[in-house]
Amino acid sequence: MKDSRLSIKNIAGKLGRGAKGVSEEIREKIPAYIELLKILARLGKNISLDVDNGILRIREGFVNDYLSDVSIEDKGLRSVRVSCADEKASFSLELKKFLFDGVIEVPFTVEHFIFNKDKRSVTFKFGEKKIDKVNNYYSKIIFWFSLSVISIFYDKGDSLKNSFFNQDSLTVNPDGTHTIDLNKIPELRELFKKNVVNIRYWDVIAMDRLSFEKGLITLRLSRKLTNIVRTAIGIIEVLPKGRFIRPLLNRF
Repeated sequence: MKDSRLSIKNIAGKLGRGAKGVSEEIREKIPAYIELLKILARLGKNISLDVDNGILRIREGFVNDYLSDVSIEDKGLRSVRVSCADEKASFSLELKKFLFDGVIEVPFTVEHFIFNKDKRSVTFKFGEKKIDKVNNYYSKIIFWFSLSVISIFYDKGDSLKNSFFNQDSLTVNPDGTHTIDLNKIPELRELFKKNVVNIRYWDVIAMDRLSFEKGLITLRLSRKLTNIVRTAIGIIEVLPKGRFIRPLLNRF
């Protein structure tokens, strides 16, 4: 590990004063950043990193593949999918619970997003729910009744908590938005604990915006992280075969 850090420092010194300054600050963590970039490169067509602008794009299909593996049957849900359009997205919830049998679309926008070592949360504003399709005539009547009168998904947030998110992870705000603490979702909490080269690499990731494009989820890296990533890329590119890393990261 010591030899690796020394070689990285020497390479960074050849990249110029700015790169050397950054490398002094993060010298101990550079191996983790390089490992992260290699992981992103291996993910191929699903994730793209615009290094120069600090923008990470994720295809909605990649997220839906993950959602398909999440156990949701005990919530009365058959499936959950996300669809992305410019500046907005929607959840498609396929339900079969009591007399309900069909799909409801729940549009939403992201009002606030923060992801760093100290805080990981996202605040949603949900739009008007609508029926996407129903599997029988009785379901259609019941769906319309529930949406207009009972509001089964979120009546002051309680039903939303009980039906999809656990009690601790979701906060209903006075303005009607909903904030999800990602650290309190069990599956994500375990993921955030994983280490690379003895460093919790999730702790070195900092993002401050989540938005949508058609078919894509877009995340903006913090300015500091963007500068660090540029330095890490510069280090990789002067290594043997390092010139191939940038096109492997910026896929679309």
